Amino acid sequence: MKKTYAYHKPSAAGLDRIAFLREAFSELHDKIEKMAPPSRERSIALTELEAAAMWAMRAVACNDPESVVAK
Repeated sequence: MKKTYAYHKPSAAGLDRIAFLREAFSELHDKIEKMAPPSRERSIALTELEAAAMWAMRAVACNDPESVVAK
């Protein structure tokens, strides 16, 4: 299986970085909900934020030299 499609179990350090990112994205989500009025644009912003969070966490997991790649 190609590395791109495999499951990457992050190392302890990777899990710490992912936890930090989750908290940061969650805080930004709350700020967007507080500052942007309910609208299509706000919904899109939150959807794109979810996508950005997913890619950021994937970047950590897939590029962690200590991660375990399931076969």
